[in-house]
Amino acid sequence: MKPMRFLIGGGCLSVLALGTGPMLAQQLGSPETGGPVLRFGIGSTLSATDNYNLDPNNGDNATLFDTRLSFGYLNRRANDVLRLDLSGLLRANEPPGGSSVLDDRNARLGYDRDGVNSRLSFGADYSFASVDSLDPFDDRFFIDDPLDPSDLTRDRGDREQFGARFSLESGLTDPVGFRLDGRYRRQDFSDTNDPDLFDTEIFNLTGTTRVTLSPVTEGRVVLRYEDYSAEDVPQTDRVTGSVNLGLTQALSQIDTFDILIGYQQIETEETIGGLRQTDTNTGFIGSLALERELTRGMIGTSFDLRESVNGRTATWLVNRAMPLPRGGLAFSLGATSDVDDTIRPVGSLAVTHEMARSTLTASLERQVTTSSRSNELRTTRASVNYTYEINEISDLGFSVNVADLDRAGGPAVNDTTRADLRATYSRALTPDWRLSSGYEFRMRDEENIGTATSNRVFLTLEREFVLRP
Repeated sequence: MKPMRFLIGGGCLSVLALGTGPMLAQQLGSPETGGPVLRFGIGSTLSATDNYNLDPNNGDNATLFDTRLSFGYLNRRANDVLRLDLSGLLRANEPPGGSSVLDDRNARLGYDRDGVNSRLSFGADYSFASVDSLDPFDDRFFIDDPLDPSDLTRDRGDREQFGARFSLESGLTDPVGFRLDGRYRRQDFSDTNDPDLFDTEIFNLTGTTRVTLSPVTEGRVVLRYEDYSAEDVPQTDRVTGSVNLGLTQALSQIDTFDILIGYQQIETEETIGGLRQTDTNTGFIGSLALERELTRGMIGTSFDLRESVNGRTATWLVNRAMPLPRGGLAFSLGATSDVDDTIRPVGSLAVTHEMARSTLTASLERQVTTSSRSNELRTTRASVNYTYEINEISDLGFSVNVADLDRAGGPAVNDTTRADLRATYSRALTPDWRLSSGYEFRMRDEENIGTATSNRVFLTLEREFVLRP
């Protein structure tokens, strides 16, 4: 990341947040209402796996004994919350392909504070894990990041990630309000063979000024800045900036209309043929949304227009959400025109259903996105989870997860599908100790590479207890 770009982008957007200066001086002074809570966890797992590395040519089998250690700290008070979570996997023996003795190391820090007329939030995250042990269905460093080919990769070596984020908001109840959001992410790979696993660094900054024009009308100015750099073959360095004007209008007591129109510029620097070259893409972006509140839930429609270095993507959706007697239902249905002007169906579905002794949740999502590496992707994610309570101390759990990545125009990408199926029986031995056993099936299919499957059985003994100092 170029220091000058970082300073210029940060300086311009910080102007929007000048109103947050007195925020920290306006905090509520209430006494503690929660106090600190300490949570300790330990779980040992004995497992046997065939084709541990999901190799299409039938890879190595493995019998492993691992112990997961975890620690959590939570301090909830009247106007702020502090959270700290630490965890790691202690391996008694080395899996095929090698691994650190202390693998899957994670640390997460978060702090939120509400003021009289302001709000502050920040956090930091760290993770280190061997690549072949990553679970794409349980490894979302930033949960709102789109699915990327590196999430479904198969390789050896290690991946290290560091992230930080913050949000400052002031004037929550004033006619004029300000908000500044920032996010940083660094991802490093070591001892890997896949050329698509390269180091990346991303910094995002968004500044918003909100103005209440009338009791039913609100305007906003949004500035966005992103700096992406990668240690790939062309040494890509891409800066994206946009200026956006938005308006939210209450058409009636139940109808709301929102519009956002912006102008975006993308500047990309790459080394091609030994020479550093710069390419600039500009264009208009924006969105429209109309929403109506119903007696049971809501219904709405939206249109979104995005620009990337590969071209323009337009998406139209109709969505509906409603409560059900024992759960809820939300779905959307629409179409996307990708950068090659191909129309692709998109949408989502989420269902929850509570029964007397069981719970069912299901979700399905298909969308066309541009990854942080500027790959145009059609991503499909689906999951089903079912839990049945046998009695007060034991239960059965079943889960199915599927992720599919396909090229949707732009640079060539291998179509990849990953699926996991798991069945688990759990029993509480004491209020603190729990025993679990089960079976897991994994499948991975990648274009031009082949299909691989794996079977795993496991037995886990774990304990978690809570202390309040």
